[in-house]
Amino acid sequence: MHLLILRFSAIGDVALTIPVLLQFRKQYPEVQLTMVTPKMYRPLIEPLGIGFIETHFKKKHKGIPGLTRLYRKIRKEVKPDMVIDLHSVLRTHILQTFFRLRGTPFFQLDKGRDEKTLLTLKKNKVLKQLAHTTQRYAQVFADAGYPITFNPIKPLLPEYTNQEAEAFAASFGDKDLVGFAPFAGFPGKTWPIHKVSKLIDTLLYQKITVVLFGGISDIPKLEELKAGNEEIVIMPGKFNFAGEVVFMQKMKAMISMDSSNMHLATLAGIPVVSVWGATHSFAGFGPLGKNYHLQAEIPTDKLDCRPCSVFGNKPCWRKDYACLNQLSGETVFQKVQLALRVE
Repeated sequence: MHLLILRFSAIGDVALTIPVLLQFRKQYPEVQLTMVTPKMYRPLIEPLGIGFIETHFKKKHKGIPGLTRLYRKIRKEVKPDMVIDLHSVLRTHILQTFFRLRGTPFFQLDKGRDEKTLLTLKKNKVLKQLAHTTQRYAQVFADAGYPITFNPIKPLLPEYTNQEAEAFAASFGDKDLVGFAPFAGFPGKTWPIHKVSKLIDTLLYQKITVVLFGGISDIPKLEELKAGNEEIVIMPGKFNFAGEVVFMQKMKAMISMDSSNMHLATLAGIPVVSVWGATHSFAGFGPLGKNYHLQAEIPTDKLDCRPCSVFGNKPCWRKDYACLNQLSGETVFQKVQLALRVE
């Protein structure tokens, strides 16, 4: 039996597939898996013993002609018995048509859109914990006839190796390292920069070396935060994603917005302090592991407009982003102190 898995983006969502895939491999070692996803995610996927097919949606796999080429490539290289769609977007819907015309069973993610809409209503919100994204992934496998025992609190973690990342981590000796990913893709998930800067100063005062994470495009802003301080390290561009996870294992904790580094850090098995604004972990994107007590946020009973968005991409209807501007540095630092006490 050979299962084809589709998940094209984004890095945080791809990272969340990994504990689910590890659990599947543990329970069904005889089943072959092949992942279809962009090249940049190969270092995260292949060490799991999973096949890999690259996508190139900006070039040869662009549009319907490109998806037709991708489908033919998959048929030539894999010939899957089933397809597990962990993305459920227009591209996978088109691929679904191709596969079903050939009679290949196709099982698709239920994103719970209706539940998430109720969670983010301006009035009369239905505030309740929805299924975690990893549980939704696991359900797709169950629908295909492969139920897995998955616990978001105790997920299986990958064992990555990266000699350069290991050597770089070792170069810090016995210094206490704390990661900080201060940016996110949307304003509704990004803490004000002056609060970020002040928290970094507080960490440095505590003799902590701060490791700044983000994307390549974030480097100029991270350089401004570093301001030449040797106790601040800028990580983007040094290693691939698996290498970053290897380095994270050296850190005492990670501070992250509701963004991909929160999920990468959980793969490293370290405490994660997550900062929440317009979004909420109730939508199912909270950090895996025992990290819920480390969430820094303004409670919904004190700011009842939260959450107003699943992804943080909606403009603030109050016009003031109170969820982020009113979240104090003291609140976040208290969560960091709690994280550093975790053994």
